[in-house]
Amino acid sequence: MTHSQFENELTIQEHTEEGTLDEFHAAYEAAVDDIASDFGESHPLWIDGKTVQTDDTFTVRNPGDTEQVLGEFAAGDEGHVDDAVAAASEAFAEWKETSWEERTAIFREAADIVQERKIEIAALMAYENAKNRTEAIAEVDEAIDFLRYYSDELERTDAYSGALREPTPGQRCVSDLQPYGVFGVVSPFNFPFAILVGMTTGALITGNTAVVKPASTTPLTAHTFFDVLIEAGIPDGVANLVTGGGREVGQPLIEHEDVAGFVFTGSREVGLNIQRTFDEMGKRGPVIAELGGKNPVIVSDTADISKAVSGVKFGAFSFSGQKCSATSRVYVHEDVADEFTERLVEETEELAVGKPERRETVVSPLIDDAALERYDDICERARADGTVRCGGSRLEDADLPTGRYVEPTVVTGLAHDHALATDEHFLPFVTIHPVSGLDEAIDKSNDSEYALCAGLFSEDEGEIDAWFDRIESGMCYVNREQSATTGALVEAQPFGGWKYSGTTGKFAGGPWYLQQFMRQQSRTVVGDVGEP
Repeated sequence: MTHSQFENELTIQEHTEEGTLDEFHAAYEAAVDDIASDFGESHPLWIDGKTVQTDDTFTVRNPGDTEQVLGEFAAGDEGHVDDAVAAASEAFAEWKETSWEERTAIFREAADIVQERKIEIAALMAYENAKNRTEAIAEVDEAIDFLRYYSDELERTDAYSGALREPTPGQRCVSDLQPYGVFGVVSPFNFPFAILVGMTTGALITGNTAVVKPASTTPLTAHTFFDVLIEAGIPDGVANLVTGGGREVGQPLIEHEDVAGFVFTGSREVGLNIQRTFDEMGKRGPVIAELGGKNPVIVSDTADISKAVSGVKFGAFSFSGQKCSATSRVYVHEDVADEFTERLVEETEELAVGKPERRETVVSPLIDDAALERYDDICERARADGTVRCGGSRLEDADLPTGRYVEPTVVTGLAHDHALATDEHFLPFVTIHPVSGLDEAIDKSNDSEYALCAGLFSEDEGEIDAWFDRIESGMCYVNREQSATTGALVEAQPFGGWKYSGTTGKFAGGPWYLQQFMRQQSRTVVGDVGEP
């Protein structure tokens, strides 16, 4: 069978090339207005193809306008996790035997549905996690890419089944990959659609079933994807949605004896707890986890400073740095450090901080009060131990509603091993460190327990080659002025990390991702009876 040629969904680029960007903006702004009428409704769990109400609920509010209630959501507990896992376990046998052609047809249909609703879904994120329009539409594009690329991969490989050589006459051998069973899926707030779609699709399209717990701050986006799956024809029990807290839902899901595997994106602490729990319980299924980063960028004395400033600015401060891939520390050659820093500070001060639905907004509100308190704390420490070159305060603006608006912050004068330069903050906060040359910059870049993304700005081919050879990072970008460390595209730039940034070394949106959700079976038949 000939498989389709995968192409990335690139909404903004396509509108730009066609000269229709104003039409996109008009459609987005109309969607922002339209979807607000649905806010405030109650949303149940989804277990075994049925809605499930709970005694307890939790309220989700807009981070950019905390007086606006987006909805009331069912708060699941251990009993609901048990019910969801039981439903997924019951559905597994039939789903496992469903042909890969039927499974991929469902997910390709889901991609088409998302494509039709992409503007609406992007607009929803302005309210739920405060992502601006260009980043939100890129996230929905990424979700479509995951759905189509993983479908294509299953088709391209015949679902990872193929004949092997005949070792002796009459022995017919086949290698086949088989699903494990029930997967737990726990997704983060910062990419509530793309990462949830990618992880859930990875588990389901390979024949596993799943119980999904989204971040408690972004359950509405998760419900939107389940609406898509249901419309696309996902069978009852194959995908189950249990909203609620980490202690009440997440931990029972991790510890459930009938959960065979787990896929997670979030903090290092939680990810390692999942792996530790699986080890202690003697589970043999996989823990597929992406666990954050402390992403370095090197600016050489040969760099184009304009590109470097642009790349760091957008890498560090888009979506308020609330990305595992965000630029967080910069090693600048001492000969250009002053120029780079001054220009970065100047351009950072010009970045628009505000409501995400505004066209000019780059720096969005923070997701919750814990993030706001963390921002206050690290900025206070930065003032005490270093120099805050710009930012460092909450934004006071009478034109803004009550929300968690803060200034993008550039800090100098901190030692390389200072906690502010080594810990992941998930905030619009970047530290600048002068270095004597590329060797020192690479050594300090690699001196971290994280190794997710890294960037280099250099016009010297030898430096670029040396950096690629020595940098310890899953994602490596050179001279990327649109963003030094963020914005990976499915297939072209598979996303994942080394060290404590990930558990498997096989990256999302790449050719080895789906295989992690399956285990190999070697099949041999001797003689002419049947097929292996």
